[in-house]
Amino acid sequence: MKLFMSPIHYGIAGLLGLALLILTPPSAEATSALYLSDVEQARESTAVVVARVTAVRHSVHPKWNRPLKHSRIEIEEVIVGSAPKVLSIEQFGGVLDGQVHYIPGDAHLLPGERCVLFLREVDGGWFLTAMKQSRYELIDGARATFVKRDLSEGLFVHTKEGLRPFAAPRQRPVQLLQQLREKLRRELGRGTLR
Repeated sequence: MKLFMSPIHYGIAGLLGLALLILTPPSAEATSALYLSDVEQARESTAVVVARVTAVRHSVHPKWNRPLKHSRIEIEEVIVGSAPKVLSIEQFGGVLDGQVHYIPGDAHLLPGERCVLFLREVDGGWFLTAMKQSRYELIDGARATFVKRDLSEGLFVHTKEGLRPFAAPRQRPVQLLQQLREKLRRELGRGTLR
């Protein structure tokens, strides 16, 4: 039996295909998180530190078969809380079976970079307290060091009407590392190395 399709049939098939593409939801490629101020994030953290990322290695989680990234961190200063001189931060992400896995909205820690990190210790492991929000880039100026926080994606705030998308200020306020230090210590006290 020969199947005959007229141009009308091709048109209908094309429209059905287009409708299917339009009605199929796209895959999720973002992570949503609650916006935390510097002080709120510090309160949720075990330590806030100035640190250098000295190495990054990859492994596979033995139970979940998911790629992990381990960033070795050397602590230069504990601003608040308590942390050892050297620790490893664990994050999901990496390459497994030729596929790249990552958590959208998580911070990217690169070997050699110096940054402020908000860290949380859970069952002996160290993690970023609030993903990308927990990494502040350090920018050395002629007279002082500045901190820059990436608030670019997936953040929400509590309002009277419920959760609403966070709108980062158009003019990003400049914050000195010293101002951040003073603000956090005023609220939470001084930090210590273990």
